[in-house]
Amino acid sequence: MNSSFYNGVAGMKTHQFGLDVWAANIANANKVGFKVATPEFSTIYAQTMTESPTTPTANDIGVGTRASATNIQFRQGSITKTENPFDLALNGEGWFGVVTPNGEQLFTRAGLFNRDATGYLADAAGNFLTGTIANNIQDGVVVDNPVKSLDLGAPEGQSRILLQDDVIMPAVPTTEVSFKGALDSKPIYKLAPDNTKIEIPNKESFQSLLINKDDSVDKLIINFTKVVPQDIDQTIWKAKATIVDADENVLSEKEGTLVFNDRGALVSNDLTSITNRGREINLNLGSIYDPTKPNSGFDGLFSYHDGEEYFAKSVQQNGKKGGSLTDYSVQDDGLIVAGFDNGDTIPVAKIALYHFRNNGGLEQSSPIYFRQTANSGEPMFFKDENGKTLNTTRISSHALETANISMGEALTELIVMQKAFDASSKSITTSDQMIQNAINMKK
Repeated sequence: MNSSFYNGVAGMKTHQFGLDVWAANIANANKVGFKVATPEFSTIYAQTMTESPTTPTANDIGVGTRASATNIQFRQGSITKTENPFDLALNGEGWFGVVTPNGEQLFTRAGLFNRDATGYLADAAGNFLTGTIANNIQDGVVVDNPVKSLDLGAPEGQSRILLQDDVIMPAVPTTEVSFKGALDSKPIYKLAPDNTKIEIPNKESFQSLLINKDDSVDKLIINFTKVVPQDIDQTIWKAKATIVDADENVLSEKEGTLVFNDRGALVSNDLTSITNRGREINLNLGSIYDPTKPNSGFDGLFSYHDGEEYFAKSVQQNGKKGGSLTDYSVQDDGLIVAGFDNGDTIPVAKIALYHFRNNGGLEQSSPIYFRQTANSGEPMFFKDENGKTLNTTRISSHALETANISMGEALTELIVMQKAFDASSKSITTSDQMIQNAINMKK
């Protein structure tokens, strides 16, 4: 009967532990990134009622139970939408890495991040989100655009992610202007005083903006005038390029001649560039006709004079005005992109997504934070054969992963633990009654 007393006490203590674990699960049901825990029990030891090693031990008596461990369930929680672009949810296996203010590395599924007072991405506890930095912004100015690629470095080489407030995208000065389209060379006539027809020169004009390094804008104007009369096997156009500033002051002028063959293909051009504020601007009017090269002579300006067919004219220049930062956004591969009011976007950082060989070996330091152990293994990134990061898990912006608890399961387990606790207490009172009866037999 003494064993039954201790079994009852052990059962009450053990199931009190179970009640505590499930109560904690329920208490954290609304905690972002929380992973539910299940209590595990084990028998303390067994009292063998026979000393023969060859006798079956099915008649052993258990002497109580004890709390063994809590097993964390790492299954995916539900995803809910939010308004914050730095609320991040993981759709799949993996962990965000954070660094505490004391420098300790922790891992979490709770993506409640925002920019702190200094611009670093951090959670409400002051833990900094880690990732790989592009290092393409210096002193608030973009110095490397475009960034060809941005991939995660080594797991141990990740750092805090700084998103600056005031960032300027410098202007890209124009170095080339390209022209495409037809110069309409269909003859134009007017009547002379003696009623004879006189051919007058055709005129065409193209314009383009020129972006300067200081973000100012000038204007390029090219006026084309057909030379009359023309030879039957060619068409000649005189061209004059003029650059003016915002106040229409002439900054530069240059003249040239374009010659087209009887099919309208460009066969000669000596207006290939013009200088603006000390910088040479390449004028791409098209390639020179070469019968061995398809479309040569027609890929820029060409002369057209048959029928009424319309050819669209286009002008393109490779400069771009500067811009100021408007916002940051997070792509589903973890790339953080800065957007500017001139339409440009650049990647500035990539969020690190860590993996472990054994998630169950992680040590829980708080309800939503974990630290690595020898049992979990070192954090790692999934890479392909070329060493590039594999995006096996999608990161959703404006979203959070809720606790993965099933309330129905939790309440059921709570009832089971309560009933087991009650039953263990009954074994104590029953044993007490049996001892009392034994004592009363002596009277």
